[in-house]
Amino acid sequence: MVIGIDFGTTFSGAVWATAADLKSNQVNLITDWPGTDEEDAKAPTELFYEDDKVLWGYEIPADADPIRWFKLLLLKDEDLHKNLKSSELLLRARRMLRENGKTAIDLISDYLRLLWQHILESIHKVYGEPVVDAMPFHVVLTVPAIWKNYARQGMQRAAKAAGILDHRPAGPTKLSFAPEPEAAAMSTFCEPNCRAKPGEVYVICDAGGGTVDLISYKIDRVDPVAMKEAVVGTGGLYGAIFVDEAFESICKARLGRSWDHLSKAGIKEIMKGDWEQIIKARFKPGNANKEYIIRIPVEAFANSSQDDTSRKPFIKYGCIHFGSDDIQKAFAQVFEGIKRLITAQINEVKSQRLTVSKIILVGGLGSSPYLYECLKQKYARSNITVVQPGGIRPRAAICIGAVIKGFLEDRGREDRGGEDRANALIRVSSTISRENIGVVSNWPFDPEVHDIRDKFFDNRENEWKAKGQMDWFIKRGDNVATNEPVSHSFYQLFGRSEYTRKFTRELYQCGNQEPPSRFGPQMKKLCKITVNLNVDYSQLEDFTNPVTGQRLEILMYNLELRSSEASAEFAVVVNGNRLGAKNVDMAFL
Repeated sequence: MVIGIDFGTTFSGAVWATAADLKSNQVNLITDWPGTDEEDAKAPTELFYEDDKVLWGYEIPADADPIRWFKLLLLKDEDLHKNLKSSELLLRARRMLRENGKTAIDLISDYLRLLWQHILESIHKVYGEPVVDAMPFHVVLTVPAIWKNYARQGMQRAAKAAGILDHRPAGPTKLSFAPEPEAAAMSTFCEPNCRAKPGEVYVICDAGGGTVDLISYKIDRVDPVAMKEAVVGTGGLYGAIFVDEAFESICKARLGRSWDHLSKAGIKEIMKGDWEQIIKARFKPGNANKEYIIRIPVEAFANSSQDDTSRKPFIKYGCIHFGSDDIQKAFAQVFEGIKRLITAQINEVKSQRLTVSKIILVGGLGSSPYLYECLKQKYARSNITVVQPGGIRPRAAICIGAVIKGFLEDRGREDRGGEDRANALIRVSSTISRENIGVVSNWPFDPEVHDIRDKFFDNRENEWKAKGQMDWFIKRGDNVATNEPVSHSFYQLFGRSEYTRKFTRELYQCGNQEPPSRFGPQMKKLCKITVNLNVDYSQLEDFTNPVTGQRLEILMYNLELRSSEASAEFAVVVNGNRLGAKNVDMAFL
């Protein structure tokens, strides 16, 4: 069984499927949630701590002040947009973090634990606990494409702390990650009415709660669909939460001092009621005379009249009567940001002498009819079709795609039905690297290549070398095959007293278009790999200095990098043996 979990900034959801389900083109979307009788594809990503209880999602009382946005707390300040750093909701989340004595990983693991329990209960209702216990699990967690590896590793730690990887009778649970736009693409291209054509390029725009991620795929063939990433994907902080913030500011400005009389429950009633359920989800400009009514809790008017027609938008009987222009202001800045991202992505595709055929909208904000109209109008003269899947697909697309990706990864299982079905639907052959990834090495000195400042004499090997040279595994913009690791050979010399059966290597990343040949301040540490060897000193190969006669031992090994949009995975190979997780510790920095 593969379980896809879309842990979002504002809402989270889950889908699960067995190989038999996928064969019949059927997946199981969770739509019932604790704390509500209404069906929904997702539950709020919110937590509330009350005494010894932890409440989540729809369970949280209306008058409570829950912790929101805690997914973004995984990111370092340097990786946050400047506007997000000063956001009231994020500052509040950080404050609650301190007040509850929690870390970001604690909060995420608490939420994932409750979500995971609900997922298991939902699956048990269908199959019964004994049958489920006999099924191997593969859990695929989706992550924003713009996230760095350290944040993904934080998610991995949170998933483990949440109990997702706990021992099961069927064996260990496999955990992997999928970039949100790639998962959305897989779901979209598997739709029966999606008629892809070879040579076409599709831009997938995943507009979610906190981030907007873009990824562009070139279709190599159809039936089944085989595609590869056309250019480096991009993303930005233009999600639905920023539309909500803008609308809240509009309401606050109109109510003035009356806003200060609102309780937390009152503000939540405004934002989760008429705005969230009706106006934001359905708004489409066009009728200048139409009014959009927001009911204001009576507590706001404790010392004033419930009517104010002195200026627009009018307040009548405790309701603000917004016009179309007022509502458009809430979307304006976010939608302009999305359009800039998409235009930049299209231009990048054009630079590769390719042409974008379609823009496909998915995600919660991606289902906005206003966003659809904005993009349709903007690209009307470009012969680019804007597509917005109907039904639950926009909100569940990422979960569904995560399940498909999980089956594609499950090669070698005894029951290959799910993988065969996934392969029959779609296959991603390659991705584009967003970063330069490499190690620092010393190379034999070449005066025509190396800087004289890097020259030094290596007494052990009795030759002149250049220190601090970058050995790049993958360069930014490289087309990386998804199933083929990149391997580089290295060696290290040891004296008997130096050999501890352990060595470390640090890997670096750099976002420069042209990666530098020398180590410099633009390099950032990606991760530190610590390798524990099951090799005695006597088993190493002999090395003798040709001049001094000094005898050392040499360890030969390979570093393998398998890069995808979701993560960079490294393996160490010694004497032809690939070392497992118990021998290799990888810490992303």
